[in-house]
Amino acid sequence: MSNADNTNLFWDSCVLIRWLTGSPKDHVNDIDQYIQEAKAKKRRIYISTILFAEVRSSFLKNKDFGTIFDLLNDFKSAFYPINPTPDIMSRAGQLRDLSFTKGDAKPRVVGTADAIHLMTCLHLRDELGVSDIVLHTFDEGKGKNWEGKCVPILGFEDWCEGNKDKELVKRVIDLPRVKPSHLSPELDLKDA
Repeated sequence: MSNADNTNLFWDSCVLIRWLTGSPKDHVNDIDQYIQEAKAKKRRIYISTILFAEVRSSFLKNKDFGTIFDLLNDFKSAFYPINPTPDIMSRAGQLRDLSFTKGDAKPRVVGTADAIHLMTCLHLRDELGVSDIVLHTFDEGKGKNWEGKCVPILGFEDWCEGNKDKELVKRVIDLPRVKPSHLSPELDLKDA
């Protein structure tokens, strides 16, 4: 997927966590620039409210926010939180019910939080008419969680053997999903 410089972005929790912790350092300046542009009303950054459960208090210390609510109050002009509706949650369950394969690899499922993020972004695009939405994430399926190794958000289409004809899977495949690399990065003199 190309990294179009769209006005409307949807962030997986890992994007905000990377900015908050500054680790790893790649893309942190890009993320900061996106936030500054959103605060200046040059773009919108949508987030799912499940982010509140994924962002731990320890992640906030580098940026001097006491709570996630302090962060959101400070960035209320930048972030547009979307609550998971019953429709979003039931579609997330449908997506999670599928088994995904890629070549000889063990079958995987879509992680719970990832399914909710994907369905929230599709809800924005297909139900609320935000046609130029792009999902920013770093999820390449390399780590394990309590659900085991899950289908990655980046490269999702590579895991869809046997599922490409399913309408919900087609919608996810058609959703632009990229790392948050800014197309016009500003020089950050702190790193020079």
